[in-house]
Amino acid sequence: MFSTLSVRMFVLAAVVTLAGMGFLAWMMVRMHSVDLEQEAVQGALRISDTLRRSTRYSMLKNRKEDVAEIVHEVGAQPGIEQIRIFNKDGRIVFSTNSDERGNTVDKEAQACTRCHSGNSKPRSKVTGKDLTRIFQSADGHRVLGLITPIYNEASCSRVGCHDAPPKQSVLGVLDVQVSLQRIDQALQSRNQQFLLLTYFLMLGIATTAGVFIWLFVHIPVKALIRGTRQISHGNFKYRISIKSKTEIGHLAKSFNRMAEDLAQAHKERLEWTQTLEQRVDQKTKTLRQAQARLLQSEKLASLGSLSAVVAHEINNPLSGVLTYTKLVRRMLGDSHGIDKAKEIRKYLEAMESETSRCGRIVSNLLAFSRQSEIDVAETDLNAIVEKTLFLIGHKLELQGITLTKELGPDMPKVTCDADQIQQAVFAILINAVEAMADGGELMVTTRRVEGGNGEGPWVEVTVSDTGTGIPEEVMPRLFEPFFTTKENKRGVGLGLSVVYGIVKRHRGRVDVKSEVGRGTTFVMAIPVKAEIAQETLDPETVAVAEQVEL
Repeated sequence: MFSTLSVRMFVLAAVVTLAGMGFLAWMMVRMHSVDLEQEAVQGALRISDTLRRSTRYSMLKNRKEDVAEIVHEVGAQPGIEQIRIFNKDGRIVFSTNSDERGNTVDKEAQACTRCHSGNSKPRSKVTGKDLTRIFQSADGHRVLGLITPIYNEASCSRVGCHDAPPKQSVLGVLDVQVSLQRIDQALQSRNQQFLLLTYFLMLGIATTAGVFIWLFVHIPVKALIRGTRQISHGNFKYRISIKSKTEIGHLAKSFNRMAEDLAQAHKERLEWTQTLEQRVDQKTKTLRQAQARLLQSEKLASLGSLSAVVAHEINNPLSGVLTYTKLVRRMLGDSHGIDKAKEIRKYLEAMESETSRCGRIVSNLLAFSRQSEIDVAETDLNAIVEKTLFLIGHKLELQGITLTKELGPDMPKVTCDADQIQQAVFAILINAVEAMADGGELMVTTRRVEGGNGEGPWVEVTVSDTGTGIPEEVMPRLFEPFFTTKENKRGVGLGLSVVYGIVKRHRGRVDVKSEVGRGTTFVMAIPVKAEIAQETLDPETVAVAEQVEL
């Protein structure tokens, strides 16, 4: 509520009015109080002067009874608290309070300190504010005290009743005490009336300011806010109906003109958008046609390149098979062919190996092109690993490789294509075996891991070897198709590309860590429950496979 402009303006006006009226009230009360006190002082001065003049003749004639009667009569007037006359020694000669006549007043009393201060000589002349004092009476109301020195005039020193020498300046002091109770009561009443008037005046000013702010600020500003919200919501037909000639009115007119300009700009933008969409559709159609032609050309070019590579790779083993076949046929035609059974068996084994290599090349090409069917079922991953290890068992024995396997006992069933997973594990194991031509240690482990971010469990197959390792510069290209680092160039470099494609289709990942001269570790991880991707990954996508973790 306080965040609105009208409320802030009202609060500001109220605070300024309150401060101004409060200060004005305080000043008026203060000035009135000072005026009343000055009036009381003037009254006390008149009473003191009248009393001094009235008793002068009686004092010159030494008529003490007359002086006492005058003091008593004057002191009986309303508002006069007490009248006393001191001699030069501080003894009370005359007083309206008969009980204190003859008493000596302490010079350290409030009434005497104006002339007497400590042991210093008393002042002979006292004027101005030093003649008055204000103090609290016994019953708690304020009292104004006025002291008037009685000076030793020439007429006084010639009278025989006075024993003061002519050089003494002061004969005594006339002390008049006037009650300020009536003034204080009147001042309090006036203050209450003035404060009440100030309250109603402030209330009237605040009400007037509030109504003014509501009519000329709050309502127009609210209208402007509604207008801006309508414009922000796209209603460019909204107009503000403020007819004021003030700045708010000019602002409303400017707003309406802005809304008209925005409506026109919006209309033009829609028209331009429609035109642009038509042009984009035409260009898109043209680009699609060009892209289709380009894609067809690229497919033909890729097919030609692939055909050349496949023809070359398959031609080599087929040439060997043909050569060995001719040799076997000649040996069998020779009369000594039976004696060469051992050599014939060697040739037949070579033929078998080259024929198997042709089959692997074709199998990798089919897997790479994603032409094989997908058969998804719940499978025991440990069983797949055991079967794959059995298939390469003879290679491990021939190359003197020590196998260590740690298969997790709590492995869950995995939803996957068992044949493809086995193909991926087989390719990784073959790479590890080929990296340890002179023997080494092969470690295969499986384990279950919990997925993060609400994913289900995963399973991992880790294959570690102590082979030659992979150079750092080769790591980024490890999963590229047709890329191989084998010195004898056997195969077409599709093994790891096939692994990458199979794992990606199972929504998994492949991580590789390697150190030259110390070995390589492959980690293949797939989720237990995965939605197997049915789409094919084009060769270009596989060629720019994700960077492996080093």
